[in-house]
Amino acid sequence: MMTKATILLLVVLVCAFSNLAEAKKKKKGPKVKIVNGEEDNSSQKCAMVCSGSTGRTSTDYQAYGNNVYVDVDMTECGFAKVPNVVISVEGSSHHWIALGTSSVYNTTPTTFRVYLHNQKATAAAGELNEEKYKWNIEWVAVGFTC
Repeated sequence: MMTKATILLLVVLVCAFSNLAEAKKKKKGPKVKIVNGEEDNSSQKCAMVCSGSTGRTSTDYQAYGNNVYVDVDMTECGFAKVPNVVISVEGSSHHWIALGTSSVYNTTPTTFRVYLHNQKATAAAGELNEEKYKWNIEWVAVGFTC
């Protein structure tokens, strides 16, 4: 024979497990939602976040007048359409006064370009990723893979 306390405990446990099951059902939607972008949206099931860095000592800067640019490869992300890209310049010196540190150019599903200008540092393109500066592009892209 069950006491009232035991029955009450069973009812509470059943309700708790029922609520937990409902919460799990609600979480089955996409973990990333893209509201809009450069192109028409695909299925939200194909939405993905991908990120990377060009590397502190391996960024391939190219001279561009008194500036530099770098083409960033995001082929491994597998985007089918142009993703939304956000960037930041990370380094050990002088990047805090650089211009262009959040400007993204010519984005495609596989690449984008960043132009940088530093008003105080007069380093050659090759010096930016050496011991003195260690500039690199850190990026996050959100897009569709189908």
